[in-house]
Amino acid sequence: MSPVRRFAAGAVVAAVAVLATAAPATAHDQLIDSSPTDGERLEAAPENITMTFSGELLVLDSSTAGATVLVVDAAGEDWATGAVEVRGRNVTAALAADMPEGGYQVRWQVVSEDGHPIAGVIPFAIGDAAPLETTGQPAATPPAAGDTADTPPQNADEAGDPIRVLLIGGAGAALAVAVFALLLRRRRAAAVLPESGDDTADNS
Repeated sequence: MSPVRRFAAGAVVAAVAVLATAAPATAHDQLIDSSPTDGERLEAAPENITMTFSGELLVLDSSTAGATVLVVDAAGEDWATGAVEVRGRNVTAALAADMPEGGYQVRWQVVSEDGHPIAGVIPFAIGDAAPLETTGQPAATPPAAGDTADTPPQNADEAGDPIRVLLIGGAGAALAVAVFALLLRRRRAAAVLPESGDDTADNS
């Protein structure tokens, strides 16, 4: 195989590799289990909130676990108390002992294993009340310590990264084809020029 063909083939293979790995590279950890569960009705107030994720969560530094957990009622009062504990894939947040019957929401945000913040809402209820269903986006959850207001929400980040990578990969493949065509055209032109010169010399 000529150097030109090897270069073009290598460029195309590289572009295909980028496209093939785009989706796995942008996958974030997911919440796989919680107590209480989504929409659960409890007979008595729980002592804490526990959540389990698909991958080990990041701990930012010694002063903060990189996680935020709020447990709010219909009036917006937060019943979570103390520091949020992060151990591997598990998150635990203690609750106040005097939680009354009513609807509640667990509003959480953690730092995924890939470094991206992810957030969500878990509605539940104590007693005969209805779970406090969410009326907005999980973006209402306060950002974890160390994050900024410019950090995109989980859904926007997951939707944007694959599209960006696909566009870059497609542009790379198109560029490889264009370079191959240009180099091939130059080789053909170079091969024709000596033949034209020989004909001119013979005619003279």
